[in-house]
Amino acid sequence: MDSQSTRTPLPAGPFESALSVLQRRTGTRRLGTGNPELDGLLGGLEPGLFYLFYGSDDDGLPDGLLHRLIVEAVKGEGARAVYLLCGNYRRSRTTMDPELVLSHIEEAGLDAVDALSRIHIVCAFSERHLMRAPDLVEELLNGHDGFALVAVQQIAKIFYGRRAVRFEEPTEFTGTVSRLKAMCSERGVVLAATTRTSGLGGPIPAPEGGSYLRHAANAIVYLRASKKGAVTAYVVEHPDSALTGRRMNLGGEETQWAG
Repeated sequence: MDSQSTRTPLPAGPFESALSVLQRRTGTRRLGTGNPELDGLLGGLEPGLFYLFYGSDDDGLPDGLLHRLIVEAVKGEGARAVYLLCGNYRRSRTTMDPELVLSHIEEAGLDAVDALSRIHIVCAFSERHLMRAPDLVEELLNGHDGFALVAVQQIAKIFYGRRAVRFEEPTEFTGTVSRLKAMCSERGVVLAATTRTSGLGGPIPAPEGGSYLRHAANAIVYLRASKKGAVTAYVVEHPDSALTGRRMNLGGEETQWAG
């Protein structure tokens, strides 16, 4: 995969024609997920768009996929990725699995030291940390070329819920997501995030994060493990409306993603 340092050009004026959008999207190299079936389902991850993957905490599929995406993003020569971990030390933890990342790097045939040097980690473990996170991510994007991905693990853990916003305005938290989405869109960088299921809705549950997060994401994918070890991906939302509602069995990829 070639480096994705070339940014998608912005329209000259405040509006862009449908033909211009189609031509720009058709000629854009997309980021692979590391799974051929999922790539076939989604058409790869388009630079500048916001992808939300969600599922149960029990199987860890979304976070496992995010670890693989990080390695896929740095396969290109000089390509970089930002890895933003969201948690809250008062209630829950969000951790990176270094052994899983290293196994994907080894599987990809990459030099571990070189690949890890191009993965930039930002941690946000409190409400105030998260509000500072966009500044730190923007500083990285401005300081280096070649970013292909901004990966956000468990994006809803901090800002979502009344306890999380007890002393802060909710708009400050939704504003962090808006800023991340805007800076990735402007630079032609994939924004991919994970979250848990909310427990609401069925048979396809809604993602945690409320209506704001569901409307902010350009594409939403629900991942679920079956008793036989297979993984099912269901497209809840997608820029190509023809893909919305599609479901695909990805085979025995649960162990490959979750380690």
